[in-house]
Parts: sequence; C-alpha cells; structure tokens
Amino acid sequence: MTTGQIGSDPAMAQRKRELAKWVNIEKSIVDQVDRFTAEHRLDFAGGAVEVRQFSWSKPVESVWTTENHCYLLHLSLDGKGPSNVVTNLRSGRNAASSMGALALVPPGQALSCLSDAGSSRAIRCLLDARLLESFLADLPEWHDGLLHEAFSLSGGQIEWLIRRMYRELSSPDFGTDAMLATFAQQLAVEIVRKFELRSVADFRRGGMAPWRLQRLRDRLYADDPLPDLAELAELCDMTVRHLARAFRTETGQTLGKYRETVMVERATPMLREGASVAEVAGRLGFSSPGGFRSAFRRATGMLPSEIKAAN
Repeated sequence: MTTGQIGSDPAMAQRKRELAKWVNIEKSIVDQVDRFTAEHRLDFAGGAVEVRQFSWSKPVESVWTTENHCYLLHLSLDGKGPSNVVTNLRSGRNAASSMGALALVPPGQALSCLSDAGSSRAIRCLLDARLLESFLADLPEWHDGLLHEAFSLSGGQIEWLIRRMYRELSSPDFGTDAMLATFAQQLAVEIVRKFELRSVADFRRGGMAPWRLQRLRDRLYADDPLPDLAELAELCDMTVRHLARAFRTETGQTLGKYRETVMVERATPMLREGASVAEVAGRLGFSSPGGFRSAFRRATGMLPSEIKAAN
C-alpha cells in the first residue's frame, strides 16, 4: 500500500508512467489531490487492476484520453460517481450530467471531468481492447447514445465481475493472476453483450426480429413484476420453446439468463436507495423475500443485504 502527497512521490510518478500506456491524463486529478492511497495493484494477461483512494479539498478538473487499445472500467466502492460533469471533447457535447458509480470508457475517448471537493475509493480495471475485438468482425462504433449509457452503468454482470476482481485483490490466493485474467475475458464478453456490439451481419440465421427483441426488453425493464417465460412468449406471438431457441440463437445466451440479469440490474438501484429486501422482492414479483435472496445470490454470488451494507 502506498500513501502520500502526490507531487513529490517517486512511486506515484512511476505509477503515472505505467498508466500512460493505457490512459493519457492531460490535466490530472492525481496532481491536485491532498492525499492518495494505492491499496492494491496487479497486472495480468490482458490488462491491469488497481484499488485506490483519493481526497481533495477543492474542485478539480481532469482530462482523460483512453488509448486505442484500452477499455477503462471504473467502479466506485463507496457508491459515488467520480465526477459531476463529463464533457466529450471529441464531440464537444456533454457526455453525461455525471458519471455513475460504475462507468465504462471505450478506446479512443477524450473526456473532461469536473469534480467538487470530496473523496473517492474505487477499483479501476484496464482491459486490452483485443479481448473484445476477438469476438467481433468489425471495430465497434461508440456513438453518443452508447457512450451516455456506458458512462453511467448500474449493476449487472459487469459490476459483479469487477467486484470479484476486488475480492481477489483484497485476499490473493493461489492462481490470483489466472483468476483475474479469466474475469477479464468474461468482462469482454459481457461488454459485447450489454452494448450489442456485434454487427447485424454477425447474427446467425434463425434468430429473432428486432421488434421482438425490443418488446422483450421493454417488458422486462418496465416498472412491473418480472414476467415469466410464458408471458414473454405470448408477447412475441411464439411458443415458449420457439422463443427460447430463437433468443439463444440471436444473442448467444438463454432467455432465462437474460431475465436473471435484468432482475439484478433492476434490484440493485432499489437496494442502494434503501428499499428493504421484502419491498424489492415484491416489486419484482417474487412470492417471498427468501426466493428473491436465492435468485439474487445465484446470479451474483452475493446476498441483497451485502449491497445494502456496502452503502
């Protein structure tokens, strides 16, 4: 663990040089903070991961440019986003009113971040872009809509994989490097799935029409109890068996797994905002809090109470 004032710390200067191959920090928050602590850092095949703490007594600006081979994932461990205003310098428009507790910055981006005085404890994961590109026929196009979503993610498999990285860093054991490399591969797949980065030409025959996929998403993310597979099949005018086969052909995952992911993504903000486990279970359509706990733990490896306790 490294702690100290940034400006005169040789170890921090070396750390900035190491990061430069991934992220170019033109105006750096690390030059303006009052205190910095690097709790853990580890490089692995396909990237690097680091847990760090900052505190600063006055507003700061930082301009971040990700290299063309780097995906940056930032997860706040205290539940707060890292900045108040984010401007996309490539387009000249506000990318988001604020960054979320979980943010993804794709390759080749330039962001200006303004932050009020405060503190932050976060885990940062840097992924080699080739991990994602190996699954794609063409390089993905990150338009404004996708970027806005990427800068403010919530829950889901991406967050849980980063949290598993944090656990591995906090309590290293046999094969920690290999475990982190495995998580990085899984993160690459989840990013491709989350943002649907495959081109239409990559979709295999026998899949689903876009309008049916949209109906499924709209119903699953509606502020109503989660539907069962029979309701989704009726919505798409298909049998359950046909829908399940077509959905897996189209997306590469089962419809049940997708429904499980949506459940986690909808439950997480409610838990963070203070809703009880029983309340969240009821809103999502579970017959009992126990059923919701089991489903949430099966999906994430964590209990709902751990999300509430983290806040």
